[in-house]
Amino acid sequence: MKIFWLGLALLFSAHAWAAPAGISGRAWVVIDQASGRELAAHQADLPLAPASLTQLMTAYVLFGDIRKNRLNLGETLTVPEVATEIDGARAFLKAGDQISVDTLIQAMLVQSAGDAILALVTAVDGNEAVFVERMNREAKRLGMNKTRFMNATGLTEPGHVSSARDLALLGRALARDFPERSAYFAQKELPLKGITYYNANRLLWRDNTVNGLKVGRTVQAGYCMAASAQRGEQSRIAVVLGARSDAQRTQDALRLLNYGFENFDSMRLYRAQQPVKIAPLYRGARASVSMGFAQDFHLLVPRGSASRVKAEIITQQPIVAPVRKGQRMGTLRLTLDGKPLGDYALVALHDVAVAGIFGRGWDSIRLFFAQ
Repeated sequence: MKIFWLGLALLFSAHAWAAPAGISGRAWVVIDQASGRELAAHQADLPLAPASLTQLMTAYVLFGDIRKNRLNLGETLTVPEVATEIDGARAFLKAGDQISVDTLIQAMLVQSAGDAILALVTAVDGNEAVFVERMNREAKRLGMNKTRFMNATGLTEPGHVSSARDLALLGRALARDFPERSAYFAQKELPLKGITYYNANRLLWRDNTVNGLKVGRTVQAGYCMAASAQRGEQSRIAVVLGARSDAQRTQDALRLLNYGFENFDSMRLYRAQQPVKIAPLYRGARASVSMGFAQDFHLLVPRGSASRVKAEIITQQPIVAPVRKGQRMGTLRLTLDGKPLGDYALVALHDVAVAGIFGRGWDSIRLFFAQ
């Protein structure tokens, strides 16, 4: 991967492209959603208070609970007394109210409602502290190395921090792992108990390509935003932390998204488990082995250059059984205009056992003449 970024840096410098101008948030990043690759960043690893962007992880854990049948969207929860005592944004729920899980999730993601959040997390784990432990485990698993959650709402608390890069990683994980829940993040308004709440993500109203994710604000955190957008087949995620105003975070995020779309193309070269090459195999129960990628393989290039990418497949011959699924079998070497983009490992897409005694004997003769 380091080879890829060296080649990409050389290509981009040849175009003399500047980083996005006019971004004044304290920390920010824009990434390609498909590949996860970073397009531009400033202080992206700086640990900062994430405000209500915390709730992206709260949602991630809850969506996992729904998938595991620990929660059901249609079930009704009783709002506990502790939920009504929360500070910050609320949906003005009362102790004893009967509210569906679906509505409580909407209240969290549209209104950042702390009372809805506490009703949800206490329903699955009994108290917020246990739920927060699971949030931190998920953060670690996803590689969010600058993140430590102290609560599920994002209220200011010592040690409660994340980073622009970590939150972009989380936004990508939500889109990748729970695509069926994407509508929650694009929801503009929520009528609840006689009040209509409006999503404070102004980009949802301003740009119809924006499809999420979340905004937040506290005195300590300033104004924060994680925004995702899709234009054609291209998807980007921008995160801005520590902006001075709602207008600034909105403008910063839009500039970052525009920069990502205007200067880069992300293309899927190969699907997961798609054979990139079928190579002859010696002494195996099968005569060949298929090699490719375990996950979808996306390539990021300067905009308009995708048709000029050249691929070369390199394998070491001969290939001899046994072969284990996932075993490295070769290399995909990519270049653009003759300059290196990177070398990527091709792995076996299936196991191949050793052939019987007659098959091994015949292939030993073939190997003798092949060398």
